[in-house]
Amino acid sequence: MEITRENTGELTATLKMVISPSDHQENVTKILKDYQRKANVPGFRPGHVPFGMIKKLYGGAVFAEEVNKLVSEKLHNYIADEKLDILGQPLANTEKTNEHNYTEGQDLEFYFDLGFASSFDVVLNDTLAIDYHVIKVDETMVDKHLVDLAQRFGELANKEVAEEKDVLFGEFVQLDEDGNVLEGGLTHSAKVAINLISDNDVRSKMIGAKVGDEIVFNPLKATGNEVEASAMLGISKEAAAEIGTDFRYHINEISSMVPAEMDAALFEKVFPGVGIETEAEFRNKIRNESEKSFIPDSNHLFTHHLQEKLLEITNISLPDEFLKRWLIETNEGKLTAEDLERDYTKYADGMKWQLIENKIIINEGISVSDEEIKDTVKDYYWQGWRTLQLTEDLLEKLEAMAEKFMKDKPNEIRRLTDSLYMQKIAGVVKSKVTLVEKEISYDEFVKIDAEKH
Repeated sequence: MEITRENTGELTATLKMVISPSDHQENVTKILKDYQRKANVPGFRPGHVPFGMIKKLYGGAVFAEEVNKLVSEKLHNYIADEKLDILGQPLANTEKTNEHNYTEGQDLEFYFDLGFASSFDVVLNDTLAIDYHVIKVDETMVDKHLVDLAQRFGELANKEVAEEKDVLFGEFVQLDEDGNVLEGGLTHSAKVAINLISDNDVRSKMIGAKVGDEIVFNPLKATGNEVEASAMLGISKEAAAEIGTDFRYHINEISSMVPAEMDAALFEKVFPGVGIETEAEFRNKIRNESEKSFIPDSNHLFTHHLQEKLLEITNISLPDEFLKRWLIETNEGKLTAEDLERDYTKYADGMKWQLIENKIIINEGISVSDEEIKDTVKDYYWQGWRTLQLTEDLLEKLEAMAEKFMKDKPNEIRRLTDSLYMQKIAGVVKSKVTLVEKEISYDEFVKIDAEKH
């Protein structure tokens, strides 16, 4: 086998690969002899079919398959051995590669086009200034948190007349088309949160209702939600979706959430063991915790600023025509030439950013281990179980769930791995460059972030 490379431009080259009979003959013969041992041809005993007949029946297909495997393997090895840092994948040069009839005994020539990026370096030091937006929590946001916490830690109190935010408790009885109790129909006792009723007529009947009142309505139509209707009637959401009749709802209780008082008892429930004594300390703690919770958002926005800055100052040239051809071929009809011309800058910047990322990863020795990926998956599952005690059994369950996720969700794991690499890259960059901190409100952050997407 012979492989030669010819530069066709500053950032492109063509590989010529010559496959000789000696490169594949032994394997082809071995496979055909295996076919001969197993072939079941009428008129011949198994294992006694003439080799010439086997070769005539299967030789062409086996020969073509072996040559294609050999070409793919040798092409991959050549690129690795020569340490060629190519863009995308090699593209078959159909103009130079003749259509082969895969006849044994002759040399076969294959041509492949390669694309390269220009050499470049990524400089990270304190002369490089990048914006870092710190999200500050204002008094309005603190007030909203206080209201939410007071409501969340409040207590239900019974009352006689229902208001818009109250919860009713009563019994559903299914009616027939004439409005009479349906014999053998559904009955179920359930709570109804008035604010979940989307039908204005039904909601207006509930507001102002008293204990002992009865309201007739169809839970599915009143909520517009199969899940809510199924909870009210104690049936599956599939069954709830088929409900076409009204129900009579007899109100037995009316409950209202009484917000918790702003006192030491609430402070301890929200932040146990901290020892908060005053509302001022409570507000300050809420503000600090809220701002901490926005750090991932600030970091996410920072990665956009980082990409913009490094793309701006890093001089990378690409083989545009090769890259366009590669994008069209690899998208297999999903990307038209018109779409590509319109969005090419975006695709080119994406390729440049991948190159910059890889350069930083190599320069800084960044890596992401399987254990780190697994720990991230476990933490994701653990978010929903924060109220549970972290026992040995729970740890084993988390481990099993993470392993199953890593096995069953390769695309999700690929995205997670990319995200972890990006987090590490951002961390390295933050430690080396000058961060220009800018305080913004959350509303300002949302606006800026929307502009970046």
